[in-house]
Order: sequence, then structure tokens, then C-alpha cells
Amino acid sequence: MPRFLSVMVRWPFVAMLLLAGQALAMPATLILNADQPSFNVGPWLEILEDKGAGLGVEDIMGSDQWRPSQSESVNLGVTQSDWWFRFSAHSEYRREQLFLLEIAYSNLDVIEIFLVDENRVVETFTMGDHFPFHRRPIDHHNFVTPIYWPAEKTLGVYLRVRSSGAMQLPLTIWHPADFSASDQKRQLASGLYFGAMFIMVLYNLFMYFGIGDRSFIFYVGFVACISLFVSSLTGYSFQYFWPEAINWNEKSIGFFLSLAVNFAVMFTHRFLGAGEQTRPKLIRTGLRVMYLLSMVMLASSLLMPYTRMLVIVISGSVLACIAALILGIYGWAQGEIAARHYVLAWSSVMIGGLVLASNKATLLPQNAITENAVQIGSLMLVALLSFAIAHRINEERRRRFDAQHDALTHERSARVAKEDALLAQQRANAELEKKVEERTEALRKANTILEELSETDMLTGLKNRRYLDEAGKREYVRCFRYRRPVSLVFVDLDHFKALNDTHGHLIGDDCLRTVAGILTSAVIRDSDVIARYGGEEFCLLLPETEMEGAAAVAERIRRMIETEEFEVAGKRIPLTASFGVACHIPEAPDQLGVLIRQADEALYHAKGSGRNRVCRFSSRHS
Repeated sequence: MPRFLSVMVRWPFVAMLLLAGQALAMPATLILNADQPSFNVGPWLEILEDKGAGLGVEDIMGSDQWRPSQSESVNLGVTQSDWWFRFSAHSEYRREQLFLLEIAYSNLDVIEIFLVDENRVVETFTMGDHFPFHRRPIDHHNFVTPIYWPAEKTLGVYLRVRSSGAMQLPLTIWHPADFSASDQKRQLASGLYFGAMFIMVLYNLFMYFGIGDRSFIFYVGFVACISLFVSSLTGYSFQYFWPEAINWNEKSIGFFLSLAVNFAVMFTHRFLGAGEQTRPKLIRTGLRVMYLLSMVMLASSLLMPYTRMLVIVISGSVLACIAALILGIYGWAQGEIAARHYVLAWSSVMIGGLVLASNKATLLPQNAITENAVQIGSLMLVALLSFAIAHRINEERRRRFDAQHDALTHERSARVAKEDALLAQQRANAELEKKVEERTEALRKANTILEELSETDMLTGLKNRRYLDEAGKREYVRCFRYRRPVSLVFVDLDHFKALNDTHGHLIGDDCLRTVAGILTSAVIRDSDVIARYGGEEFCLLLPETEMEGAAAVAERIRRMIETEEFEVAGKRIPLTASFGVACHIPEAPDQLGVLIRQADEALYHAKGSGRNRVCRFSSRHS
């Protein structure tokens, strides 16, 4: 009897739990009233997968395949199926009321919304990023639909969604005034983000023009591409830049992310000096792999289907971040302080990218942090890289200051010595005065020799790059003043690294001295400047020389190098060089960098066209 009573008492409790579980599993009707500014529809949604993409709204109304979402925000990951969603909502207002239905995810291909009243479709909306932007009922980077809800009426809302990317449906019903207030805050946050990125682009662009360091222009390209990637990801680009370009809008996310990785690789190469011969071979090989990976990503963003492209680009971006971290950690271990900021910067963007990828793969929930992880990470990346660049500039400035301080100390010492000598002259006889005069003359000669040495390359005896920069600016200003042409020729020995590796650096040094002698014998005008630009690269500055004349000089030197009898151990070693020629009449006194860049591009074209040739700069080389 006690057991029977226990069972009788327990069964109603179990039955109540079962009924409560069924009630929780079945979505109820969403109540629309003035108590809340917005209504998250996620918990009220039911979901149905349409694998064949052939069902219509009439087919699925009475289907028994619906299942509750049981989630605050739907995130089904990457899928090839069409998906149906539905919910019911009842308006408690006594008059017809305007509501805004927002889908806060801008990368859905096709969205069809059906308003159903008593199993009858009363209104339909169609939108998505596979349609021109003007097809949206409200101009907004997210999908916002106005719905006039009848007074004290229950409506069913059915949605058919198709997406080649992640299937996410953050669905919210807003009162118009509350949506406007909330959207203003979101737009303000986006404006601050893009404004900060734009300021960094302008600042570093001016730094590039002022300093001429190419790492700045690579950094500018990276920041601009990251901004355009985020803008495409959040739908702003489709709204403001290319509202009619549907196909390009689908490719733009992968394209700008791939291009950002490409610029990041070039920035890493330049900023950390990862391609220098002093770096381990593994580091240099890894840099080449990063270049190749970034080009594969760029090609896939334009040629691959969206889903496959997304996998390649995201995987490549993660690998590129890991490689950048390894390079930064190596530099940090070598005592490079700027590499510390670099490592922290790439750590932030990598974490942001992983959070976003995990969100798209349904490993992390959808919320403000996971959805904006890339913006947060990229903003931290830009800020930390700016610190790294500023630190490097300050370090170079400190070194220049120390050099100037040393020079000033030497100057003061020389002045004191000169004053002592003058005092000695006053007390000494004519013979002592003669000796002082001789010492002064010797000091002048020593200073002259030191000045000459500071402008001369010790290996080849040619002028060095420092002298070339000063002479180039001087001649460029003069040619600008008199409207005369000025030409620049870059000379780069072909396969010089292989010669060094095969025969040793001593033979390589002999080779450089031989080429220097050829250049000296071939250029005879006093106004022309021959300089060793760096490594196996030489430069000729030819004032008042047209393109034809400069190209003729380059071709003459090319033949002389090609026919030079350069022997090692009794065996002739073939020796060739590639030439890049640029010429223009200066339009402004401070555009020598443009001429250098043009000659450099012509040289790259010569090397890429088979080497041992002279190439003139042409706009199609750019």
C-alpha cells in the first residue's frame, strides 16, 4: 500500500514534466507589444531542410518535418541545401502597427519572406545579395523588411533562405523608432572603425611620400584591403560601392582578404627583412611559400566557386598568419624590439580570424564579439603595427642623433685643437709656424680623404648610394629648372648569387670590380654619375640625356660585359647583366623617386624577360 501510494503520487509529477518538455520543444506564438524595444525570433523559429530546393510555401505549410531551432540565433554552418524557417507572432496592438523584420547577416544569397494569414499568403518579399541592392524594401546593409501587422492579429511568417556560404539567420523584430536608435549606435561603431582605418591609410601614405620606405606603401595596401574586406563582409560595400555588381560582390570578400594577405607578405618581407641572406634558409623558403600561397588565394577568389574559394582563402589566411607569427617570433628571439609589436599584432588578427571562422563553422555562438572579431582583431593589428613602425622610425632617428652627436663632439675637439694650435703659433717662431701650417694642411688632406671615403664604395672604387642620392637630387633639380631630360639606368648582374655560391665571395668581388671598370671606361662625361647601388646592382645617372642616348649607353655596356673575358682557374665564366632604363623631363623638383621606381620596374621587366637585355620603362610595365 505505501508503494502504491508512492507510485500514485509520482506519476502525476512525471506526467507534468513530460507535458512541460513537450511545451518547451514546441515553439509558441511570439507576442508583439510595447513592453520590449525588439523581439529576438530565434527561440520561436522552426526549421525545415529542403535538400532538393524544390518545395514551395504551399508544400511545406502542413509538413510534419519541422523541428524547433532551440537557439537564440540560427547558425547551420556551410550547407548546400535550401532552408525553410517559420514562426507565428500575435500583435496585441488595437491598431495596425508597423514593425521591421531584420536579418542581421548580409551574406545570404536568396531570401524569400511569405506573410501567411490562415494558410493564405498575403504578402511576399524577395531579396538577397544575388539581387541588385535596389530590390531591398529598405536601403540597409542588412536585410530589413517593413511589415504592417494587423490589429490584434496572428500572422505566420515563412522564410526560404539559400546561401553558398554560412547559413546564419539572426532574426529580430523591431519597433521602427527602436531600430533607428539601435542602428545609429551600430553605424557609429562602424564609422569609428572605418574612420580609424582611413586615417591610418592617409597617415602612412604621407609617411611613404615623406620617407620613401616601401614598407609604408605595403602597409597602406594591407590596411586598405582589410577595410574593404570588412566592408564587403558586413554589406557596406554592396550598399555604397557596387550595388548592381552581383557577381563581383560574391567574389569581393575572398578577393580583398587574399589581396590583404599578399600585401601582408610583402610588408613582412620588407619590415622584418625576412628575405635577407643573413636569415636562415628555412625562413627565406617560408617567405617564398607565403608568396605562392597568397597568389593561389588571389587566383581562387576570382576563379573558384564561392564555397571552395571560401575554404581555400580562410585556410590560406590562417596559414599566412601562422607563418607571419613564426617570422615575428624569430625576429623577437634575435633581439629585434619592433618584432615584439609585430608578433602581438598578428596574434590579435589571427585570434579574430579564428573566432570568425569558428563562428561560421558553428563551433562558436553568434554574438556581437564573434560577429565583429575580424574588426576588433584588424583594428588591434593596425594599431600595434603602427607602434612597430613608429618604434623603428624612432630607433633610426636615435641612431642619426647619436651620429650627429659624435660628429659634433669631433667638431668641438677639432675646434679646441685648432685654438691650441693658434695659441702655439702666437708663441712660436717662424719655424714652428711653418710646422703648424704643415699640420693644418695634413689635417685638411685627411678630411678630404675621409670625405672621399664616405662617398666611395670600398670594394669597387665607384661612388656609393649615399653620393648617388645627393648627386641625383642636385641634378634632378637642375634639370627641372632648365627643362632638360634626365635618365637613370639600373644594372643588375645576372645569376650573381649562383656565381657567389659556386666560386666563392672572393671571385664574386673580382667580378664586381671588373664590371665597375667596364662602367668607368664606358661613361666618359664628367656630369654622369656611376655608383654601386647595392649588392650586384649598379646605377648610372645621366643628366641631359634622352631615352635613346641612355638606352644606347646601356646597350654598349651590356655588350662589353657580355664579351668580357672573365676567367676563374683558367676557365672563362660567362658574365651578363640586365638593364632598366627610365627617362623623363622633371615636372617637379622632388620626383626623383618616381624616376628610380620607373628604372627599377624596367629592370624587373628585363630580368623577367630572360635577362641579358636592356629594357626601357613603359607604362605597361607598371
